[in-house]
Amino acid sequence: MPTLNLKEIFKTSTRFSGFYKIKPEELDLPLELGELKGPVEVEVQIEKALRGYEVHLSIKGSIELECSRCLTPFIKDLESTETIRLEKYPEKPSISLNVQDLNVFFLEDEENFNLTDLVREQIILSIPTKPLCRVDCQIPTLEEPKEDTRFSALKKLIQTKHSL
Repeated sequence: MPTLNLKEIFKTSTRFSGFYKIKPEELDLPLELGELKGPVEVEVQIEKALRGYEVHLSIKGSIELECSRCLTPFIKDLESTETIRLEKYPEKPSISLNVQDLNVFFLEDEENFNLTDLVREQIILSIPTKPLCRVDCQIPTLEEPKEDTRFSALKKLIQTKHSL
């Protein structure tokens, strides 16, 4: 599990780069979201910014999802590139959000920044709420139930009695 000491890294540098392979069990995704197929490759570049850090994150991997229409399992490639701001928790939390606040990840501790938490969050955000195996996937049509002929003689008898 990649844990970075940002204070130590940025004492001597203004930029950090790293490449990691994170195992599915380390990411610990909720089972209802899907199952990761193999390790997730993460390339990260971190720069010191005015209010915290700026993280350029590239994620590659694959996950098995269930199609929300036909319920067939399928593999979706995870490929995303994001730029995220890392900031300390604000002393006075804001009640409203600005556009620039949407890609912010709050740091609990600069000396123990857990990259896995950030990667987990980005993977969860990249999974569609209603995944489809194909764009043109159709809901399977159910066959019309065949008429039960076991009671056809009784049905005729009842119809005959009512028509008298």
